[in-house]
Parts: sequence; structure tokens; C-alpha cells
Amino acid sequence: MRKTTKSIIATYIIAISLLLLFTAKKAFPDTFGIIREGIGRDLQGITRKQADVITAWVDARKKDIRVTANNLPVYRSSVIRENLEPDFSKPLEYLSFLRNIYHYKEVFVVNPSGTIIVSTDKNNIGKDVSSAQYFQEAIKGKTFFSDIMPSTVPIENEFGELELGLPTMFVSTQVTNEKMDVLGVLVFRLDVNELIKLIIPMKATETGEIYLINKDGYMLTSSRYTADLKGEGFIKKRTTLELKVANPKTGNLTQAVQQCLKGVEGYNDTGYLDYRGTSVIGYWMWLPYLNWGLVAEIDIDEACNEVRKFFQDTTIKNLRGLMHRQVELVKMRMEGHKNNAAAIARKPQTFHFAKGVASVDEFVNALNYLEFIRDEYGYKGIFICDSAGVVRLSTEKNLVNMNFSGEDYFLETKKHGVFVSEVKLSTTPILNEFGKVERNVPTLFVSAVIKDNDGAFAGIVVFRVDTMELNKLMQSMEIGESGETYLINSEGVLITESRFVIELKRKEMIKTRTALELKGISPKSGRLTKGISECLSGSEGYDVVGYPDYRGVPVIGTWCWIPEYEWGVIVEIDLDEAFRKSSAFWGIKQYF
Repeated sequence: MRKTTKSIIATYIIAISLLLLFTAKKAFPDTFGIIREGIGRDLQGITRKQADVITAWVDARKKDIRVTANNLPVYRSSVIRENLEPDFSKPLEYLSFLRNIYHYKEVFVVNPSGTIIVSTDKNNIGKDVSSAQYFQEAIKGKTFFSDIMPSTVPIENEFGELELGLPTMFVSTQVTNEKMDVLGVLVFRLDVNELIKLIIPMKATETGEIYLINKDGYMLTSSRYTADLKGEGFIKKRTTLELKVANPKTGNLTQAVQQCLKGVEGYNDTGYLDYRGTSVIGYWMWLPYLNWGLVAEIDIDEACNEVRKFFQDTTIKNLRGLMHRQVELVKMRMEGHKNNAAAIARKPQTFHFAKGVASVDEFVNALNYLEFIRDEYGYKGIFICDSAGVVRLSTEKNLVNMNFSGEDYFLETKKHGVFVSEVKLSTTPILNEFGKVERNVPTLFVSAVIKDNDGAFAGIVVFRVDTMELNKLMQSMEIGESGETYLINSEGVLITESRFVIELKRKEMIKTRTALELKGISPKSGRLTKGISECLSGSEGYDVVGYPDYRGVPVIGTWCWIPEYEWGVIVEIDLDEAFRKSSAFWGIKQYF
């Protein structure tokens, strides 16, 4: 009897549930349309963010090659025009160093007639590349970024094998001397896999993906279905330059690609067939400066599951995906600064300036050298210390002759070669975010060792990084009305800006900014918030139940510690907003 009663109750509950679901569908006939529309907005957000990431990467490669070319003539400017050069060992050593730290496939120099005279791949020396677009554009004075194309020489593929026709790409720029005479062209052969690594993986989904296409409708990056496409015979080795993004049932380019190639930015949230013949929701946009298109898609079946867990599971998955991406971006950005410092430290003129300058003319040239690098990379300042820690040259003139031998960036760089300091308050006057020069402005240093010709310690070069860069990185992702991402240091103090600065100032919790002023303490308990406390323990985690943040407002959050910099990334959103709206309505780009 008891068992029968339980069965009746269970049957009753199921019946009521089905009735409620049927009623909901009848009462809200547009529910799934609204969900699809929200997913379309999410795909729009992730596509535009992906475009920003790719654009930043391309711009960084252009800056790298301009900085390298700017002082390349110092090695042997008088003979770079010659077909034969007996002592290219020094420039070759430097170019090989750049190839290794930036993960280029090849770095080479072409003389004005179009012949390769120096290359990290000796097999290519003497080849005529005068007809190549990267040479023709660069010799005119343009910094040129090529399309992805099949290689005309064998290069190493992702399997460690030499392959002719491997997808490759180039960035090139003109090399001139001080008199602006054209000495040749510097070319970086980029690793296409480095571009593919930038593509945001939509790990929170089972079917979502983002990919690049070229002007002919061929895929330029990897598909998450590569194994299936190989098995079905659509591709032989990879999707890059092999897979034409066409509907297999009609042979025509998919709707997303057709619209993309017309230069149209848009989406379809009702469904169209992708290159597998599967119905998907998609968003697309054209990148005219690269002649590439970006497409983000997700299977319609997955996207429109019965109002599929739009709350706790999806919410925290989205926040964690966002957090992981922010961690990756921070690491990538800091790795870029470290590489820049190491590359500049290796330049012969940097070593020369570490010994001091002997004349006014030399000082002017030296200062122009540093200011060019500072402006090209967007640093707040650059200075060079000798082996005793004394500043010999600086874009911040008040630092010259100051002794920094006791600073962590001098001591640690001398030990480890390259160093990233903690975010600290400046001890000298610098320009703050409001355009005012003052002390005690949050600042960050990245430094690298300078060595003499025998490999002995000769000093350090130091970049003062604008901490507003970290702020922009953290604020590049908007999460609804209350969500935010911020960095903390090893004491639980914020080192980037809160989105609630105005509110915190009004409550007199800070004076000027949150960076280095606000400790992440819950005002209700007087202790570090749960998110910050857990993060400082070195763990990665999340809380979906809710805890008070530094305002005392209940939030859900996720966190991750970055041990190499002793920083933590925290992502939080007000509990009320998180469960009042589904993620599709936050504006969070949910398919990371």
C-alpha cells in the first residue's frame, strides 16, 4: 500500500510537471525564439571579441618587425645590399633569437633586388622572392601582413615533418639606414598554428566553434570536427586551406560564408546548414583589413534544448570559461612584454647605451632609440641600468643617474634573466590615468638582462608598463549590470579597477582608485571575501550558492591563482542578477 501510494504521488508529480511545461509553452510561444535571440547576441559578442584578439595579435607582429628593422642596419648597414656577406653571423644570431622567442617559422632579410641574403633557414639563402607580394609591398615602405597561403618551400609542419605546401603567412617591412636609404626588406614567416591558438575554444558547449575563412571561402583555422572530416574524406591533413566551407548537400558556400564574403555582418538564429550538413545558429563578420571572415556557430539542437539549465550549471560554467580566457590573456600579454624586454636587451645598441653615452649627438640618438620603442609598444617609460644599477639612459629624464641596485626588478632580473615585478606605487612622479603627474601611482616593471659580448652581466633594460593596460584587459568583458573581472595581489588587494569605483568613493572606501587602495574584505565579516581567500590559497574554484563581496553584496564567483606573477583573477556577478536572468540576457559571451 505504502509503495502504491508513493507510485501514485510520483505519477501525480510527473503529470503536474508535464502540465506546467505544456502550459508554459502555450503561455509563452516565443520562449524558444527569445532563447535563440539571446544565443545570437552571445555569438555576436564572442565573434567581436575574437576579432579584437586577432587584430591585437596582428598589430603586435607588425610592431615587432618594425622595432627589429629599425636598428637592424647597425649590424652591417654598409653591406646589406651585397649579394655575399662574409660575416652575417651576428645578425643571424639575433634573428635566430627572435625566431625562437616569438615562435616564428623563419626570419630573413631580402636585398633591394629581391634576393634573400640572410635567413634562419640556410636552404633559402640566395632565393629570388622579388615577385612575392610581401616583398613588393614592403620595399615600397609599407608594413605588410600577408594572407595565409601554401608554402613554396618545404617547412616543418605540426608533426615535425618537412612539408611543401604547408599553410604559411608573412609579415614584412622595409629596412632603412639613418639617411632613410632603402637597404632591403625584413620578413617574418609566421607559424599559422600560433594564429590558430588564438581562436577561442567554445568549451562550454558540445558543438560550438569559431573559425576564420579567406576570400575564397576556405577555412583558415581548425575545425573541432577535424577527425570526423578526415574520416569522411572531406580533408586529408587539416582544415586550413583544405576545407571549403560549403553545404555538402548543395555544394554551395554556407549562408554564413556567403554573407561574410559580401562584407555583411549578421546572424541567423532560425537555422541553416553548415559544412557538415548540420543545422546551426551562426554569427559572422568580415575583417576587411585582413581579407578574412569570422564565423561562430553552434548546433541548433544544442542551442535550443528545453530552456536548458540556464541557471546554476550554465552560469558558473560561463563564468569559469570567461575566467580561464582572462587568465590566458593575462599570461599572453605578460609573455609578450617579457619577450619584448628580452629582444631589446639583446640589441647591440642597448648594451652600448648601458655603458653610457659620450656626446650630445649620441645622447639624442640614444633617446630617440628608446622613445621609438616606448611609443611603438605603448610603454609608460623605458630605462637602461648599468651593471651597478645606475640608470644610464631613460625616457623619464628624472631617473638618469639614480641607483636602483636595491630594487627587486634589478636583483631578480640579474638572477633570472627576465622579471615581472608586482604592481606597486611609483616612488617617482609619473603620469596618472587622469593626465596628472604625481607619485604613488600604480606601476609595473618588466625587465631583462643585458649581456656583453662575452655573455657577462652588463646591466638591465626596464619597461614601465601602463597598468591601465591590465584594467582594459579585465574590463574588456562586460557581464551584465553587476558582473566584473578583477586582479588581486598576494595580500588580497585589488590591482585593477572595480566597476563600482563611484559607489566605493561615495562610501569613502577608497580615495582615488581601487588599485592598491581597496583590500577585498567583506564589510560584514571584516575578513577577506570567500573568493579572494580561496584564490590566495593557490586553488582554482567557484561558489554558486553566494557569498558577500567587498561591497557586502551577495555574489556568485569563480577564481584562479596565477603563481608565476602572484596574481589572482576573480570573476563575480551579483547573485540576484545571475539567477534573475539567464546568461543569454547578461551580455556575457557565454560560449567560451
